[in-house]
This record gives sequence, C-alpha cells and structure tokens, in this order.
Amino acid sequence: MVADGPVVIALDGGAHSAHTLRWGLEEAERRDADVLLVHAWQEPYEITPLGWYAPLVDLGLDRGAQAYLDAERARATAAHPGLRIATRAVQGAPVPALLAAAEGAQLLVIGASGRPDGSRLSSVAGHVAAHAPVPVAVVRRAAGDGPAGPVVVGVDGSAASLAAARTAARAALSRDVALVLVHARPTVGDPYGTHDAPVPLPPDEAGAAHHAASRLAEELREEHPGLRVDVEVVEDSPAHALAARSVGSDLVVVGCRGLGAFRGMLLGSVSHDVLRTAASSVLVGRAA
Repeated sequence: MVADGPVVIALDGGAHSAHTLRWGLEEAERRDADVLLVHAWQEPYEITPLGWYAPLVDLGLDRGAQAYLDAERARATAAHPGLRIATRAVQGAPVPALLAAAEGAQLLVIGASGRPDGSRLSSVAGHVAAHAPVPVAVVRRAAGDGPAGPVVVGVDGSAASLAAARTAARAALSRDVALVLVHARPTVGDPYGTHDAPVPLPPDEAGAAHHAASRLAEELREEHPGLRVDVEVVEDSPAHALAARSVGSDLVVVGCRGLGAFRGMLLGSVSHDVLRTAASSVLVGRAA
C-alpha cells in the first residue's frame, strides 16, 4: 500500500459496475487521489483431444476491453472533472490480474458480485479481498442512496482490530458520519437446557469489555476532534453482530491478521463471514 498511490477501481462490465465506479470515484475524491480503472479480459480457449488452444482468429477482445474502459473513463470524467483518471486493460484471469494491478495502490475497489445489489459475494471478490496487498473495498450498494449511516467496526483488543478501528475512524471523518465500535462476545449456553436464551456473560467480564471499548473510543475522539464515536457491547457472535449492524450503515470495516511475511494479509473467519453477509459495503484494512 502506498499512501499517495491511486485508487484502483475494478470493473467487469456487469450490472453492478456502475455502482462500483460511483463508489470508487467518490472515495477517490475524499482522498484527493488519482484513479485507475482496470478491466481484466481473457481469450477464450478451445478444447481439443490434444489440449487447450487459443482461437486462431483475432477476436478483438483487447480492443473491446479498452473501448469499454474509455467509455467508462469519459463518463467518470464528466461526473468528476477534478479527478485524474487513467485506464488499464489487463489480460489474464481476474484474480491475479487485479492483484497485480493493485500493486502500489492505496485502495482497490471491487463489486461484491455481478448482481445490481451486490447481494452475494463472488469468488473473485472474495479472493481479491483475502489476498490483495492493499486495503480492499467490496461495494454492495450504490453510494449516496438515502441518508448516510454510520461507519461500523468490530473491536476485540487485537492489533488487527485496533488498526481497523483507526481506519474506520478516518473513513467516518471523511464521510462526516458517526463511528460505531462494536464489541461482540459470544454468549455461554446453559448446560442444563433450562432456558431458551443463552446465559449472558458475567457482569464483571461485560463491564471490562465495555471499559476497554470506551477507552478506545476516547482515544479516537482525541485523535479526530469532532468525530462522534459510539460504543456497543453485545452478546452475540462477532460476525453476526457486525452483519446485523451493517443494515443502515454506510460502511463496515474489518481487519486482517497474520504473522511474519504474511502480516496483515490473512483474512480471518470473522472478516470473511462479514464480507459474505453484510448488507453494506465492506472495507478490508491491512496492517502496516
């Protein structure tokens, strides 16, 4: 990740690409960043008894990909004349092509799926979010539709969650919305089966969790004067709590974990589940 690198927006020509482009352009304006529009294309292959072969005729897919990007760039420039926008058509499978194009970027923006509402997570978006060397925004709905909700982030005291909280604070400040810190603790099931609802955590543990989250909230308020930071401590699984809180939110921020050479590049189970089930767009941060 490069702090002054471009915002890379991956476009596949699907129904959701217009929403992805709009979201990415608005984010680039907030960051005062250059924009790179990327479209990955592949030559089809013919299967014969002797193996896989590319067609012998020129199908013009490279020219078609560039023409598509030129049209999107013209549309983007008309809507955001102050942005510096470049294009790049890359040949190859989408995941490795997009990962390579993201080198040196400060953010990679991709649609959750080909559906207009991005209601499902495509395998391409999932793999890119898990393995990109830079933060990834997985876009699920059109930016600017209705009043902006808060930015939501889960915190559990880990280094990854603290980094995600600071990323979320900057995102909330740039959007002029509140930041919500969610600390979710799984409830403990009643071993005797005498209650329909799980037994809540002991008050001292719940109090300690709330105290730690409140202390982090105060630190973020001091770092970002004027930022409204709310704290929610809930008895629920972290992934379910964040997915539930994403309804009506503008953005959910999750982090990556990892050690050694893979530090900040491993997507944990909670982050992966949130990517699949969130109702809002999701920003996957990367540890420095």
